[in-house]
Amino acid sequence: MSLDLYLSQPLSVGPFEEFLGDMAAVGVVPVTAGGVAYGLLRARTNARWWLLPTAQGRASCASMAMYQPASASARLARLWIRTALRFGLTAGWASGQIRFDRLPRLPGGVLPALATCSYFTGTDGPHRKTAIQLMDAHGGILGYAKLSRRASVRPYLSQEARMLDRMATLRLTTAEVPKLLAFADPEGEEPSILVTDSRKVAGVASPMCVASEHLRFLAEMVRRTGNTGAERAYRELQSIGSDPRLPDDWKRRFGRGLERLKPVVPIMPVALAHGDFTPWNSFILRDRLYVFDWEYAAEDRPVGYDLVHYMLAARGAENPGLILDPLVDQVARALLQGDRATAQASVLMSLLLHAAFYLHRAMENGADACSWADAPARARLIDALLDARG
Repeated sequence: MSLDLYLSQPLSVGPFEEFLGDMAAVGVVPVTAGGVAYGLLRARTNARWWLLPTAQGRASCASMAMYQPASASARLARLWIRTALRFGLTAGWASGQIRFDRLPRLPGGVLPALATCSYFTGTDGPHRKTAIQLMDAHGGILGYAKLSRRASVRPYLSQEARMLDRMATLRLTTAEVPKLLAFADPEGEEPSILVTDSRKVAGVASPMCVASEHLRFLAEMVRRTGNTGAERAYRELQSIGSDPRLPDDWKRRFGRGLERLKPVVPIMPVALAHGDFTPWNSFILRDRLYVFDWEYAAEDRPVGYDLVHYMLAARGAENPGLILDPLVDQVARALLQGDRATAQASVLMSLLLHAAFYLHRAMENGADACSWADAPARARLIDALLDARG
């Protein structure tokens, strides 16, 4: 069937076609009649869609839990769409409609109470993956599934499965993480699928600013997984810094950073990091943090790695003069007993590691390194820190 049947704005439909392929791989195909109807909520930026069931009562309202807006206007839009879904309306918010014939086939027959789903096509890019919100007949969120047929994404789903098992052994007191329910990584064309439970309910808070709950979680991660010596992270930076595909200005930037960091690498405090700690990968549930999406987690990251990532995700990096001192001060106060010199080195290494990840991802997928949208702002921030006196 043509995508024109589903999309009123058929711009950049490649990710949507790939999403439909993911769905077919778990036994779900579009139909013209019957099945379950979904309205398509298209993002303003990037080619991505949320597919929300339109005639499922409370489950339709609960489907909006997949959509975690950052701005006040988007949060108001979410409230309005939830109201429209309650009455089965799609006019005014849906960019198209689609019907699916059945529920997805999950590994191991997990979640027997599964009655309905909502879907996210994933953000267009090298690590795009399909996400499914799994609900019971009353809209209670049972869990989430992620799936991908991409060879470049499968290792990240495997990493998340391993990391969720690792986190379960830590028994954190300041935060909860999803429980791994099933993971399948078959060979061939079948997708890798990861299924977890969830504590998400309507109305959970996901603040843009760092709150005490975030800081308690990060401090406990340091206490429970902390170590000394950032040799592993330093070798990663050496590898990306010597990549011949890297633009000259970034080669110089990594070279300066490696020279600055070399004397402190053996004594730098490190810990397990979530890897993508942001307002949209966490929320506050009562007095504890709930942290999900652990696919980019890594051992032996500089203390402050996650805190820096969260603050930049929430505030941006456009003006180094406004963001740099708060970054260093927050890491020093919250995680390093006020040691500003160590915090400055940790922030520098964190920023370089962030840049290394995104630059390498772009180059590995055949794009120019500078196709990373945040590259100019991050470059200015790193340069400002390199130019600052420690």
